[in-house]
Amino acid sequence: MRPLSSDERGSQIVSHTLVQSLVVVVILALLQLGFALHTRNMAIDAASEAARRVSLVGATHRDGIERARALLDASVVTDPYRQIHVTEEIRDGFPVVTVEIQTRLPVLGPLGPARALYVKASAWKESV
Repeated sequence: MRPLSSDERGSQIVSHTLVQSLVVVVILALLQLGFALHTRNMAIDAASEAARRVSLVGATHRDGIERARALLDASVVTDPYRQIHVTEEIRDGFPVVTVEIQTRLPVLGPLGPARALYVKASAWKESV
């Protein structure tokens, strides 16, 4: 090992600072990716639960919208631009309930483009 010359002194501090900054940026990016995936999974779960709620005998579209809104507000950041649509159609001779949710996709913390995340879930409607 050779001793450090006078022009290389302090370079270890600079390289340590640069590497630590890179590590912090990578960790924050991974956390943000996890938050975005969590938001997507909760939106899918809310759409599925709302479709199941509306598919019950005697349930209304309003019941499904309220269920989806309650699940999203409890698990994800509240989004004033969120849209929830419930539709019914006949598929293969059977009634089907479809719930569509458009909400914010968090890109930088809780901030992100409005209505960039779109999920859809369906359930067979029960009949008496």
